[in-house]
Amino acid sequence: MFNAISWQQYITAILLLAAAWYAYVGLRYYQPELSAFLKIKPKPQPAIPPVANQMTIVMGEARPEADTGLYNPEELIFSSSQPDDISDQTLLKGPGDDLLAEAVVLIDAYSDNGDKNEFLSLFKLLLDKYEVFADEISLPGILKQLNSYATDKLPFEIQAEEWPLTFAS
Repeated sequence: MFNAISWQQYITAILLLAAAWYAYVGLRYYQPELSAFLKIKPKPQPAIPPVANQMTIVMGEARPEADTGLYNPEELIFSSSQPDDISDQTLLKGPGDDLLAEAVVLIDAYSDNGDKNEFLSLFKLLLDKYEVFADEISLPGILKQLNSYATDKLPFEIQAEEWPLTFAS
């Protein structure tokens, strides 16, 4: 069978296979370099797709509306500034502030009433209302403020151990 193939046919087949292989590798992996070497420039892509050009015909040219032009900065009129109560140090009110406010109202309501047990039971009910916020409220801090406020307002004296120290009733 090898006797049927001549040397000329064998060399021609090897050269054709090698040329096909190198043409494939060159076109597959080195296309930009080959096109620059052969000075073949790719077709330029337009910045606006053809569909957009058709839409500009339908939509027309974009123009500003009347009386919406730019004005000279000296012609603009601004009102004078007024300070507000908000600063970087302003904190939002939380459930502890609400509890303190309601407890102050309760103390003010009992400023004329001398029933100490009734006041303490209503204060415990108020604490039960805020039990869901127990992890957000510092009860000893609130009780300290309330105790100083209550000594001036209430007709009876509440000792430190009489104030409820926990939210659980």
